[in-house]
Amino acid sequence: METRELKEVVKEKYGQAAVRARDGGQSACCGTAPSSDACCDPITSNLYDASQAGEVPDLALKASLGCGNPTALAELRAGETVLDLGSGGGVDVLLSARRVGPTGRAYGLDM
Repeated sequence: METRELKEVVKEKYGQAAVRARDGGQSACCGTAPSSDACCDPITSNLYDASQAGEVPDLALKASLGCGNPTALAELRAGETVLDLGSGGGVDVLLSARRVGPTGRAYGLDM
């Protein structure tokens, strides 16, 4: 598959996840099945506790294609800089931004 063709396939899949989330559905996590059916793995399901989920838009959580919660493991401090590669809906970027505060920076880079 050529690079251009691969990019189009990836963009289509991300677009489908965004439409599903907008329409009230859930996105798949780390795979192709809807999260309500396939994400019972403790590493890929229930990634964010209630307090974290309350800090970000509900639509961002629904559109997330995340496979982990790096903010649960990272020891972020005020003033630090964070780069989230493959940031998707931006959930981890938003949570990181709160932790590094106004003196820090949080960047999300995705397709």
